Amino acid sequence: MKNLLRSSLMAVFVAGLLASAAQFAKADPVSFTTTGIFGSTGTSTASYGGACPGIPCTVLTFNGTANAVITPAGSSFGDLLATSTFPSGDPGPSVADTFTLNIFQTVPNVGAGALLGSLTGTLGFNSGIATLSFSTTSINIGGITYTVNPSYTLALPVTGVGGSAGTGTTTVQGTVTGSAVPEPASMILLGTGLLGAAGAMRKRFKRQ
Repeated sequence: MKNLLRSSLMAVFVAGLLASAAQFAKADPVSFTTTGIFGSTGTSTASYGGACPGIPCTVLTFNGTANAVITPAGSSFGDLLATSTFPSGDPGPSVADTFTLNIFQTVPNVGAGALLGSLTGTLGFNSGIATLSFSTTSINIGGITYTVNPSYTLALPVTGVGGSAGTGTTTVQGTVTGSAVPEPASMILLGTGLLGAAGAMRKRFKRQ
C-alpha cells in the first residue's frame, strides 16, 4: 500500500512538472514582419483600368507590418490601401489579380512562409466591390501558426471627389498561435531535469 502511494505521488509530481513546462512553452514571444506582392506587377503596388495619372484608374497598395506578440494573439498582417480616380458612382475597373502575403519570422525561430490569395471584383470611387480570398488560410513557421481569414472585402475610397478620392483601408487581420519547436539540447536538458527530480523524490521516500 505504501509503495503504491509513493508511486502515485511520484507520478503526480512528474506530471505536474511536464504540465508546467508545456504551459510555459505555449506563451512564446513572437516577432515577425510582412510584405505583400501583386502578381501583375511583382511589387507591393498594382493599378487597374488605366495608366495613372491621366486615364481613370484604381490603385491597390499593400503596406506590410512589423509586430511583436505573445502567443496566442490576434494580430494585423498589414493593410491594403485602395485609391481611385474614377468618377463617383462608377463601379470602377475589373480587379483580377493574385496576391502573395509573405511572413518573415525572427523570434523565436528564424523562418519564412507565404499565403497565396486572389483578388476579384470591381473597385471604383465609392462604388463596386472587390474581395481578397486566400486559398490556404494558415502557415506554420518553426512551430508558430499564422492564420488569416478566408476572405476580406476591400474597403472603397469613400471621401473626396473623383480624381482626388480618399483612401479605403482594409486590414488583413488574423491570429498567431502555437509554441516554438524546442531545440534538441533543450529537450535533453528538460528530460535530464525531470529524471533528476524524480530520482530525488524516490530517495526521499526511501529515507522515510
